[in-house]
Amino acid sequence: PVGVKECTLFDEEDCVEGVIKKYHAGAFMDKAYCQCQDACVSENYIATLSTAEYPSKRYGEAIMKENKRKLDAANKSSSADVVRDITYYRENMLKVHIYFEILSIKEVEKVGSYVWSNLMGDVGGQLGLFLGANIVTIFEFVDFFLRVVWYRVLTPYVF
Repeated sequence: PVGVKECTLFDEEDCVEGVIKKYHAGAFMDKAYCQCQDACVSENYIATLSTAEYPSKRYGEAIMKENKRKLDAANKSSSADVVRDITYYRENMLKVHIYFEILSIKEVEKVGSYVWSNLMGDVGGQLGLFLGANIVTIFEFVDFFLRVVWYRVLTPYVF
């Protein structure tokens, strides 16, 4: 947009605050400010969050057993490793699943709402419906009008 400077690393906070203030003031809603056309392609993702306690009690016990086995195999038994219980794993482990919730694509095509050919078709259809008129009838009216004008103007008055 016109009049917006590019932020550097050093003045990013001031720059971002200025842009946020303009946004809240509604400056970006003004059509004169941004004369951008609609995007040809846009991608929108809806984020949802679902949480659960991880690891579960049973899985946490399995992790503790596996770590104890590894410690015993390595012949290490420090006090820090022995006190690790399920609470330690729940506070320090995370399982993340990222997936698409909706596997569909929405295509939007922008077209004119009412074109000239549709207007002519609608007007002709309404005339035909309400007046019983069609193209031949219109030409017959024009022909009648021209004949009346021809006989009235170009032929002498006969009494």
